[in-house]
Amino acid sequence: MNYSLNRHIHTSAHFARVEDTTLRNGEVRPFRPESMSKYRLVWFQHLHKAAGTYVIRRAKANGEIFYPTNENGNPCDEHGVIPLWEMSGSKLTKFIDKCEDRGVTFVATEWGGPDFDILSKDPRVCLITCIRDPINRFISNFNFDYYWMWSKSINYDQYLSEKAIHTSPNYYIRIFSRNHNPTHPVTEEHARIAKENTTLFDKIIVAETGMNALDELGWEKESDTKHPTFGDRWAMLFLFKKFRFWRLFQYITRIKHEPPNKPHIEKLNKFDIEFYHFVNTP
Repeated sequence: MNYSLNRHIHTSAHFARVEDTTLRNGEVRPFRPESMSKYRLVWFQHLHKAAGTYVIRRAKANGEIFYPTNENGNPCDEHGVIPLWEMSGSKLTKFIDKCEDRGVTFVATEWGGPDFDILSKDPRVCLITCIRDPINRFISNFNFDYYWMWSKSINYDQYLSEKAIHTSPNYYIRIFSRNHNPTHPVTEEHARIAKENTTLFDKIIVAETGMNALDELGWEKESDTKHPTFGDRWAMLFLFKKFRFWRLFQYITRIKHEPPNKPHIEKLNKFDIEFYHFVNTP
């Protein structure tokens, strides 16, 4: 793994803080034995098409307990996915209390970034995420949405105009700076905040090189899937039932749709590219 922030070292069943925290700015947070806790809640910031589902299924394969009602690890109530990223600090802490009472040991947040500062200060929480090259992630996201018809867009210009957080440029910066409104611009200040917030994570995994870091969580068993874009029989059946035969042919032959103007996509995502290199630097 090229990069990880080890605020804590983890054993297979318990979470224990056993070393000082050294932040990227050089600040050292001393280890305090009284902060040790037997209860561990792995909080996973799930980023679209960045090996997130693999991480979630790896957690499940290794016995982590999910919220009683959930969508791919995202806790749900009677109204749907609980918007944890909108909660105040006090409500977020109460939610963690509820997870502990219920024996929940794994939570994912996919549609926004919660208050990372609150999570990092709670000794029960092990805060992790997994990222990949932002341009490859964006291309993968387009193809996934195109073939599963999560999006009506048939080209990249349409896709970028959808104004959804996971389709908008600089997606990583939006999540880690908590700038969730895709109609709002991303600035240098947001990029600074996003980088600063990475210091609050116990572990940031780079998908291309660092998946073995999951072993450090005590997750020795493999996931049942890597969740690739192509090769899913359910996707084929879905397209067949929708009478999307040309799209089905493209899927079966693994046609990956690339942006016609990749430099333009890179320019739009300049902050994400900088962020990825920042995180991927030892």
